[in-house]
Amino acid sequence: MRVLFIGNSHTYVNDMPELFAGMAREKGIPCEVTMIAHGGWFLHQHQKEPDVRFNILFGNYDYVVLQEHAHPFGPESVMIEAAREISKWIREAGSIPVAYMTWAEKENEVGQQQMTDAYRRMAVETGAVLAPVGEEWWKYKHAHPEVEMYASDGEHASLEGATLAARILLEAILEKEQEKER
Repeated sequence: MRVLFIGNSHTYVNDMPELFAGMAREKGIPCEVTMIAHGGWFLHQHQKEPDVRFNILFGNYDYVVLQEHAHPFGPESVMIEAAREISKWIREAGSIPVAYMTWAEKENEVGQQQMTDAYRRMAVETGAVLAPVGEEWWKYKHAHPEVEMYASDGEHASLEGATLAARILLEAILEKEQEKER
């Protein structure tokens, strides 16, 4: 399995793509990951980068994971428009887009609903696989209050949080793989 991760620090902190690849390999799935992530970037910035389009079109990826700027969460319409355009390239390349739903800040649980709604719309409008990391994040946080999901800044993931993100992304992709086999 070849997966391209496009995002920002919520993708690269703790090298989450490599955590994902390690989990896939533990399940006996050969996995290679590539990451295009710049701190603080929005999807519309990635959309304007010729290297992003080139990498999608010629990287021979099975899946391309899209992650929007999270804190503050930007205008939904701009995110969805950029995701639509990038998803066209993904489909043209024969790959499948994945919407990587991020999580709200540690002290802003109510902010999760806006992110959840936006990522769900993005997945529907682009035909992307939805990886509901943000939703699962809060469920896990409530079920396991002893686990610190956040880095010291209250925004980024701790290693435990990044591990959860990688697991949810892998589960979403493996579910899609099972659908394809049916």
